[in-house]
Amino acid sequence: MGFGQERLKIMSASRCLLLDMGKVFVSFDFRRFGDRMRALTGLGTEQLRATIMGDDFAHRYEVGLIDDAEFHKEFCWRVGTDIPWEEFVSAWNSIFAQEPLLPESLILTLAQRSRLWIVSNTNKIHFDFLIRCFSSLRHFTGFILSHEVGLAKPDPAIFRLALSKAGVEAGEALFVDDQTVNVEAARSLGIDAFQFLNPDQFVQELRARRII
Repeated sequence: MGFGQERLKIMSASRCLLLDMGKVFVSFDFRRFGDRMRALTGLGTEQLRATIMGDDFAHRYEVGLIDDAEFHKEFCWRVGTDIPWEEFVSAWNSIFAQEPLLPESLILTLAQRSRLWIVSNTNKIHFDFLIRCFSSLRHFTGFILSHEVGLAKPDPAIFRLALSKAGVEAGEALFVDDQTVNVEAARSLGIDAFQFLNPDQFVQELRARRII
């Protein structure tokens, strides 16, 4: 068997698909949150970006070091405006598109052929919203979420945890993410991985691996 045939055999043996959530399962645009916050606080785009990203504020929330209430309270303190909880949550979740990038029919097909897991850098408010709004997430076996496990991509530890939870070896998994750095981190552990560009390319990559 030649190298190309051996590689194809390995790629077609994926028993577990590890998928990113944002910009793979569903698209998002933080500018929508920015627009809502500008109307409430009067702060410009760069000021709001600095508020979220400064001092690892967003990262601390994403890995569960602060909870929802603490995040909301600190955000209001940072922008100098007391934003009601319901209004803040609505704005925070407004970033997501109304329809998923991957149709439920495709997710169901994949779930019938491989175990599906989400591996996502996300926070509780966002995940609670997505699990409530997108019924196709019920086809996933499980979720490795940064705010629950205290780890975030591209840390290799989150991929090791995902493999352990899924009960597979690295060579039995396929990881898909929109960020190159995360794809490379997975590959460094021996996980087959590719960068998500669009739904058509996603399907083509899966067909090349004989997953669908």
